[in-house]
Order: sequence, then structure tokens, then C-alpha cells
Amino acid sequence: MQLRTLDFGAGPFSNYTVMTVYHPTEGNPFASVGFPGFAGAITGFSSKVALSEKVWETYEGTGVQSGHYDGIPVTVMIRDMLQFANTKEEAIALAQNARRTWAVFLGVGDFASQEFRALGYREKDVTVISPENNKIMTNQTSLPDCVYIDKHPQPSHDQSTLPNLMAKWHGKITGEVAVQQIARLEQSGDLHTAAYDFGRKKAWISVGRINSKGEYGPDDAHNKEWCAFNNSYAEFDMESLFSEPKPQF
Repeated sequence: MQLRTLDFGAGPFSNYTVMTVYHPTEGNPFASVGFPGFAGAITGFSSKVALSEKVWETYEGTGVQSGHYDGIPVTVMIRDMLQFANTKEEAIALAQNARRTWAVFLGVGDFASQEFRALGYREKDVTVISPENNKIMTNQTSLPDCVYIDKHPQPSHDQSTLPNLMAKWHGKITGEVAVQQIARLEQSGDLHTAAYDFGRKKAWISVGRINSKGEYGPDDAHNKEWCAFNNSYAEFDMESLFSEPKPQF
């Protein structure tokens, strides 16, 4: 089970979110949750792997780690993983061999192993985060067969919200629990939220909605009523999505 929540704040993106299913001539079919005309990927799943992403901020200095623009953009790396990786190990190899630019956490799970790993992905190196070293990177409680990173800069100062939710549902996390309990109570994922269930081969997608002021709620209220984590979810069957015939031109 894998969860991805995208916090972006105000902006026009929520009202123009689309999920596009690709059937490339090379590589694997994949679905990307993004925006019209967006060539890269920020959230998605293929017939082989699924991807999550989180900004890698720290509490030091400006909070932004060093990086550069002369390399592969993170959004293109995510798309390449979706299209060309058959396992999480192949996705990790793509990250390790790339000319990396800016620091993020990437999460990748696969159907073959039904396991998840997070990557500390930055210009100078790639750190693979497993249940064994999760605490070193995040300063949060480790759980067997589980890797998680909360919405805060890392190592996180919040020792209760997500750790308590993960401990409560450990061993019982389904797609419904991920979206209705964990994302909603963590209050993470204003722009969109995605959950991927490798055993059931289903995905749940929720999208936020903004008002005329660019806020996630009615014009007369300042709240989070319309954030993706508070909205209803669309459930997709992965095999049905990827078995659609390719368009004929």
C-alpha cells in the first residue's frame, strides 16, 4: 500500500487537474496525475511501479538544499521511472545513474515485491530509505515493513501526528484507510492525493478545488473544506486502465 499527498498551497492548478493514461510504444503503460500540457510527472502509477514525491526541506539555513539546473528535471525522472522501470530496484538505478538537479524525496513501490522504498534524492547522492533506516532520516518511530515521511521539513519535529496514525493502522492499511484516515487526519494533500494498492491493483485519486480567491474553500470562508484530503475519491482499477486499446491514428 502506497500513499502520495501533494501540498502546494494556493494556485490555479487544482481546478485544472487531469489524469492521463499513456500507452507508449516503448516501456510500460502508465497513468499520470498532472495538468494539461504538462510533459513530466509528479504523481502516477504504471503497470509495474508507483511513484510518490515530497520536497526535501531541512531546518538549516534557508531550508533549501544545494542543486543546479544542468541535468534531468525531477518531473522527467519521475516520468522515466513510471514508463521504464519494471521494479523498484530499476527505478532506484535510474535515480542513481542520473545527473540529478534538486533535492526531493521520491517514493517507489512495485507489484513484483509489493514493497516500498523512499529515496533521499539530491544532487550529490541518493539514499535508499528502508524500514531499517527510516528513523535516521526522519527522526520518527520505525515500524516493521513500513517507510513513511511526513509533510514537514526533515528530520521532522512532529513526533505524534503521522507516527501515531501509522502505529494505529499498522498492518491494517488499505486504500480506504490511507485516504479516509491517514491523509485526512494528517491534513496533507491540498492539491491532490493518490493511494495505490498493489495487492488489489486499485488506485484512489482525490483532487482539491479552489475558489475565486485561490483558496481551498467557499469565497466567504477561510478553511480547508475543499482540500483534496477532505474531498471524495475516485477509485480506478489499474488493469482496466491499462488494458484500454491504444488510440488508432
